[in-house]
Amino acid sequence: MSSLRERRERLLEIVRRLPDGPGVYIFKDVSGAVAYVGKARRLRERVRSYFARSGDGRRAVRFVDRYVHDIAFISTDSETAAFILENQLVKRHKPAYNVKLRDDKDFLYVKVDRRHAFPALGLARRPKKGAVPIDYHGPFASASALRRTLRMLGGVIPLRDCTDREFASRTRPCLKHEMGRCCAPCVGLVSEEHYAGLLADALDVLEGRCEATLARLEERMASAAADLRFEEAARQRDAIRYLRATTARQEVENLGVDDADVIGLHRAGELAEVVVLAVRRGALVSSANHTFESELPDDELLSGFLLEFYGEGRPVPALLLLPCELPEQDGMASYLSTSRGHAVSVHAPRRGEKERLVALAARNAQDALVVAVEQRGHQRRLLDALAERLGLPAPPETIECYDVSNTGRTAVVASRVVFRHGEPDRARYRHYKMRTLEGQDDYGAMKEVLLRRLRRAASDPLPDLLVVDGGRTHLAVAEEAVAELGLSLPLAALAKGGRRGRAVTLADDEPQERVFLPGRAAPVVLDGRSPEEYLLQRLRDEAHRFAIGHHRKSREKESLGSRLDDVPGIGPVLKKRLLSAFGGTRALARASVDEVAGVKGVGPELARAILDHLAQEG
Repeated sequence: MSSLRERRERLLEIVRRLPDGPGVYIFKDVSGAVAYVGKARRLRERVRSYFARSGDGRRAVRFVDRYVHDIAFISTDSETAAFILENQLVKRHKPAYNVKLRDDKDFLYVKVDRRHAFPALGLARRPKKGAVPIDYHGPFASASALRRTLRMLGGVIPLRDCTDREFASRTRPCLKHEMGRCCAPCVGLVSEEHYAGLLADALDVLEGRCEATLARLEERMASAAADLRFEEAARQRDAIRYLRATTARQEVENLGVDDADVIGLHRAGELAEVVVLAVRRGALVSSANHTFESELPDDELLSGFLLEFYGEGRPVPALLLLPCELPEQDGMASYLSTSRGHAVSVHAPRRGEKERLVALAARNAQDALVVAVEQRGHQRRLLDALAERLGLPAPPETIECYDVSNTGRTAVVASRVVFRHGEPDRARYRHYKMRTLEGQDDYGAMKEVLLRRLRRAASDPLPDLLVVDGGRTHLAVAEEAVAELGLSLPLAALAKGGRRGRAVTLADDEPQERVFLPGRAAPVVLDGRSPEEYLLQRLRDEAHRFAIGHHRKSREKESLGSRLDDVPGIGPVLKKRLLSAFGGTRALARASVDEVAGVKGVGPELARAILDHLAQEG
């Protein structure tokens, strides 16, 4: 193997041959797998900066020396094209050292589907881009607070909250109309124009503009009191109090910007905290923080974060305020403008109200990082204790756990959950469908899944500890898979109870957990009284929960369609149309021949065959 100096000289020779135009550079690790993808307006200049030995480049030097063994590149026609290509390559290769958001469920949006004449207020985590006329309002940081607001709003502004299917099938008003919580557009009791006005009022309330709605409520309260309808007057009074409190909570004055995301960054060595403050209509509406481990310099880290953060369809504001300049800031602005459909300004202010906002975001990032560092310290002690308890060579910073679940017929599904630093890393969770296994064979399923996972070690780094849910035989299966591929990896199997169903119990009759380890005849018996044991239980329970969730979805899908599988002339497309039209085989069995024949691709003869088959099955 070449020395570090020889490798650096070889990489610098590659850098000297790079083109000087826009494009994407690809760093590869010792195995040839893609380790990092970046973009640049001037490829040669940007990649050369990783070899700098002063300023912010020192962090980049460590990154290159540790991980980079080869450099590839792709030239593009423009800087914007380089941003798009980088985004595509990151999604395809999932490089280990690009910025990854562990959980994108930080903001919630209110969705309004303008295709419907009487749209309901829906919720969305990931706004979808495209030509479909759907409006998104937000973001809102607290899902529980938003849902509580929508429930209260139903007593103030009587919008519908039923599904489109329920709306289309209504022939008379529902109970909510009698309670005054719906204006019953389903049966024509309100015009489109009047409903549009109610919808506008509701959106104004959600965005903190309640003056017009408050005035109307006060008129209704006065009218109800004058007519001696005191219960109605009391409801209007409570609604007025709630809306005033909501407005007061949302107002943050003198922010200096109308529509912007303010980015704050703070670092402690390789640990970085990024905070996003969302300002909408001049008010600070939400905050979200993200913790990363990265040796990348600040500007490169922020650039990767912005691509990941806005790459999943999040609405892009008109202005981004950053704590530092980006390597290709104009290109980032152009890329985000294309994504938004309108101009986006990317700015790193140095004075004034905008700089004050960035400083506020930085303070939030610093406070969040203090908590993260304290948590990491606690988790470090926890992992040290786990390593000592199980006799591991080092604290397991990354742990993977695998579980197998049957779906009720012959199919078997499996799941992988990943804990990093003692906490779930949900972005790396996986479901598996068996490719070669036939019938119900838990051990065969476990081996197939482990072999598939371990063969991806080059692109998906191996964990510090691999755990299987099961006993000694499951551990033997894991050992076979590891040995078959010539790997070396700490293994464990986690089982509940005793042999042959006779649980080993504590004094309080609670069954003990047992950990089977390679080369040890007796398992490590856990009593649930230490933090490291609780960590293992959390890991196993999370794997079980994730597998069971997939199990249930598969079983529901199987039960929905299985009764149609034996009908001649029914293929996957037609089965999907029938289930979509009737919602399930029960409703389909109750339908008439004409109703079934009305589904595209189904004629009267096939409709009768379907209904006869369902009737015979009962």
